[in-house]
Amino acid sequence: MSSKAEFLQNKLDALLQIAAHNEHKQTNFQEYELSLLNCAGLFDLLSIILEKHQVQFQLTEVTLILLDPEYEFQRLLDSHNIPNSWKGRLLFVDSEQSLRQLYKVPHRTRLSTFNLQQHQLLFSNNSTLRSVAILPLIRQHNQIGSLNLGSRQIDRFQAGIGTQFLQHLAAVISACIENTRLQESIKQLGLRDPLTAVNNRRFFDQRIIEETSLAVRNHSPLSCLFIDLDHFKLINDNHGHQAGDMVLKQAAKILNDIMRTSDILARYGGEEFVVLLTNTSLETAYEIAERIRKTIADNDFMISGSDVIDITLSIGIAVLDVNKLITTSQQLIQAADKAVYDAKNNGRNRVHHAI
Repeated sequence: MSSKAEFLQNKLDALLQIAAHNEHKQTNFQEYELSLLNCAGLFDLLSIILEKHQVQFQLTEVTLILLDPEYEFQRLLDSHNIPNSWKGRLLFVDSEQSLRQLYKVPHRTRLSTFNLQQHQLLFSNNSTLRSVAILPLIRQHNQIGSLNLGSRQIDRFQAGIGTQFLQHLAAVISACIENTRLQESIKQLGLRDPLTAVNNRRFFDQRIIEETSLAVRNHSPLSCLFIDLDHFKLINDNHGHQAGDMVLKQAAKILNDIMRTSDILARYGGEEFVVLLTNTSLETAYEIAERIRKTIADNDFMISGSDVIDITLSIGIAVLDVNKLITTSQQLIQAADKAVYDAKNNGRNRVHHAI
């Protein structure tokens, strides 16, 4: 073979190799894109972005910032066990101004060498990066966050190279984040009480089964508070149902403010609320119940522009204990319901626990 023919053959082989490499990259991205589009839930989507993305595209670090002024994303993730590996990698800000000022995140895709001072907050877990890509996530012309990619290879991300591909990736991820948020929000609407905006009975019935199984498996205490507003029918009869609704809303807000992040509050029906206190003993549950009772009794409830009334409530407590009589979710709620009935029969505005 002549030197010219050999040169042409080598050039052809190199082009074929580049074509094969590009085809592999395209196939890899298409598979990744499908996995994003097929996600039904926010947690699964974030798992792909924060874990699978790093491995699939051989990156040193991947972080994600989400704009969350109403804590919507964070509430949607409350029921999941967030992996420790996400710490410092999943970040939330409460305004677009914070997004731009605090993290120096641009409104356009930026590829550059890693600058510790400029990029430290974006990549707090990793200071060994050499090049980064900052991808703004845009929906409806508004920035909803930022996907941040880091590599130890200095030539991995260079200004003007691969920008179009990364912009497409950012657009897909933006759409997927927004879609899963909407899907989860619609799902949550079916599990929320429309009047008080706390969880409804359907949600509670699902969670008590899950939490009971978990408590039994871990041999940990699970307490249940059954809460009933005293003489609520008189409020409706004397002041009207609109006044009753206002009282329920205010009571729900007070209860919600007292709850710990691990507690599960729901409106059970009518003037009844129920609370699950995970990993909580009878002694601690009693302290929480007394705090609720006293706060409600000390509060003035608005029923119109200037009129206020006082209300009280009765609380029944039951504790799951696999070594005693209460061992199932059904027994737990029945025992708490009986305890609140006993509290009412003994004068109301008091806390009773199941014996």
